[in-house]
Amino acid sequence: MKKMIIMLLAMTAVWSACTKVEEEPEYFNIDSTDIVLQTSEAGQTDILLSTNRDPVATVDAAAEEWLTAEISRRCLTLVYSENTVSEQRTGTVSVTAGSFQIDVTLTQAAYTKPEPEPDPDPDEPGEVTSYEVYDVYYENGEAAGIVFWASDDHKSALVVSLDRTPSLVPWSYDNTVAVGTGQSDGAANTELIRASSIASQTPAIDFCDAHGEGWYWPAMDEMMLLFEAYNGSPYTEGKHNVVPAELPDEQKAARAAFDELLTSNGGTAMNTAAETEIGDKYWTSTEQSKDGVVYGSTFRFGKAYASGGGDTQKKEQASSYVRVIKAVSLNGSTPDPDPDDPDVPVETEFPVYQEGGKNIGIVYWTSEDGKTSKVLSLSRTESIPWSYNGSAFLGADDEDDGAANTEILKASAEAADIPALAFCESLGEGWYWPALNEMVEIFDIYNGVPYAELEENKATATPDKITDEEKASRDAFDLSLTTYGGTAMNTADPTTKGDRYWTSTELTDGDKHYGSFMTFGKAYKSYPADTPGKTNASGGRYARCIKVITNE
Repeated sequence: MKKMIIMLLAMTAVWSACTKVEEEPEYFNIDSTDIVLQTSEAGQTDILLSTNRDPVATVDAAAEEWLTAEISRRCLTLVYSENTVSEQRTGTVSVTAGSFQIDVTLTQAAYTKPEPEPDPDPDEPGEVTSYEVYDVYYENGEAAGIVFWASDDHKSALVVSLDRTPSLVPWSYDNTVAVGTGQSDGAANTELIRASSIASQTPAIDFCDAHGEGWYWPAMDEMMLLFEAYNGSPYTEGKHNVVPAELPDEQKAARAAFDELLTSNGGTAMNTAAETEIGDKYWTSTEQSKDGVVYGSTFRFGKAYASGGGDTQKKEQASSYVRVIKAVSLNGSTPDPDPDDPDVPVETEFPVYQEGGKNIGIVYWTSEDGKTSKVLSLSRTESIPWSYNGSAFLGADDEDDGAANTEILKASAEAADIPALAFCESLGEGWYWPALNEMVEIFDIYNGVPYAELEENKATATPDKITDEEKASRDAFDLSLTTYGGTAMNTADPTTKGDRYWTSTELTDGDKHYGSFMTFGKAYKSYPADTPGKTNASGGRYARCIKVITNE
């Protein structure tokens, strides 16, 4: 009997081990299975697809001499040679992904002898008389790019290439050299790299050269301009924490239209990843640094994101694509993306603060002797909780010293659960999460009239009902932030209480502990009795960071 029980247990173990684990259901979608080329010329066509199985593409034997296929889970790329005969030809590519199997056919037009070009019309000296955003740009009669920025007089433009590197590439295979490239001028960056010892180790240089004279590797600011044309709205007003499937309809439509311009002219979409993924990213020619180490920078075109120095994008990793751009002009002059007057520095009430050539904050306070200043970050977090944990008191109860609070929180067991810490660290060395009274000081400067001097009814007034003096002061502060690429302090409807900012100060009410905040719509400083739960991320709760600098 004991032997039989042992056998039954053994059979049960075998049966359990062989039981099939439920797998994710297969799916496969592809944009088109019938491609008809209107030209006999050689070229490449990308077909977007989406599957959760590793696909395989096989070209039928009859077409192997002129047609090749490469496939990933996101894209099928067909490359074809020129058709030199007077009959059209068709090739078939069999695609298998899990249990799915489909055929994709590509039909190429027959070769026809080109008609001689007519003599130019003397009344029309040139085809291009102006540039508009989303125009197709031609070189030698062929589509070469899309206009993504045009000057006010429409005589100058920036153009992005239709194609990108065929695969993910490194910034450079040599990560030992800091070239010193900047934030704004990709053409200058490209020449610096070309003249450096790592030129031959940098794939983007060869890619620029392959496109011909004038094409260069865009800097971060130029890539942001490209994104804004692609997205249909400014980067600072967009949603950076959502996948493409969760974007507003107008942004989805803008992206689809831009991608259609690229693909219909023989190019590759900006983002070929699925709408539920973070999406494709591109190297920019701008270098960024952290703790003395130099990294590359990237811009993501799915879940929109411009990398900072804290992201540590390692140059030698083949993690991103490269696209190139070109500055063009009808009169031969060099276009500048600042149509107002690029030679006159922008002046705002609160000056910009830069690190590594990048706008990163505004100076909102300077000591009477001029030796010390305080800087507020241009950017802020998305709506976040004070902490994802939030149950324990961590000892960050100083209402005046955010730097001290920040160090206490960094050393706590809950550090990884506090998103504001990671945000400040991403800005670089010296940035910290302000304490409650430091945020009140920022409000005083922002509002023009100090918080302590507001009457009770004025402190509870929504932004549409505050005094003209306060409105003017807030507008000047927000203009300083947005002029240099940042986000206004309060982006909420003026009839509401407005955006709230977490501070690093913990408040205590009895045996319970809470995060503190300052509201920048209605003037309001939180107190222990407000009991704002640390894990609460609703209602526009953001974080900004500050830094104290010494003026030499």
